[in-house]
Amino acid sequence: MASAARMQTAPAASQQTAAGRRLSTLMLTAASAVGLAAFLYPFLLSRAPAESENAAHSGDAPLIFGLLVGLAALLFLVELASHGMNAKVASALAVMAMAAAVLRLPPLPAGASAFFLLIVIGGYVFGPRFGFLLGSLALFISAFASGGFGPWVPFQMFASGWVGMTAGWLGAIRPWTARKPLFEIGALVVFAALWGFAFGVLMNLWFWPYVATGDNVSWHPGLGLAATLRRYWAFYVLTSAGWDAWRALANVLLICVAGRPVLKVLLRFRDRFSVEFSD
Repeated sequence: MASAARMQTAPAASQQTAAGRRLSTLMLTAASAVGLAAFLYPFLLSRAPAESENAAHSGDAPLIFGLLVGLAALLFLVELASHGMNAKVASALAVMAMAAAVLRLPPLPAGASAFFLLIVIGGYVFGPRFGFLLGSLALFISAFASGGFGPWVPFQMFASGWVGMTAGWLGAIRPWTARKPLFEIGALVVFAALWGFAFGVLMNLWFWPYVATGDNVSWHPGLGLAATLRRYWAFYVLTSAGWDAWRALANVLLICVAGRPVLKVLLRFRDRFSVEFSD
């Protein structure tokens, strides 16, 4: 009788898990859509916003932050309910987020930090949903710890979450790289280097439409896509590319030095507790 009961409940549990994964994917998609809209909607305005860099989005940042926190909380709860994440992995999420936040505090040359080491490898090992939660939570904790709250924080949380999320997508290559450690570390190095620049490219967008820095590097309503991209590229090269190069270099060096041991520890933890993550 007990065996029959297990046979009857197994399909139901499988269906519940599949439904939970679809719902968590929907939550992740909704959160990313909110983030993209927050970054891009100023470019749809008919009048150029006139504010300083630090005051950009000062009116809507609390709403954006609230939506992000609400959707991330729902994603976390759905992951727990659908067994996409068990209590031990949830604890690991909290510990890794706090560790990444601590790694952000000691500055490296030119403002770089070791923050993205755990975000990249954690997302790679545990998947895109875990990676998004890890990146956004770690950024929030670090902002809280450093007292660096401002309208830029929800945008940093989105960008950091996307680092972890896309690292989870990269983790799809692991079945082919498990026996090729050099290739695996090489893939992580390239990924981390690209995000070293992409994080700066993305973060500039939170304030760039709000500031006027020159005729050839500022945005104003009515510019076509080509002109907007050309002006933004000029702005990025002049103001951010050099700093982002240091971030990319720091990411590369950290992955090369610490990537393999951290990866082994996280893989051992994941495999020991038999947690399966899928897209």
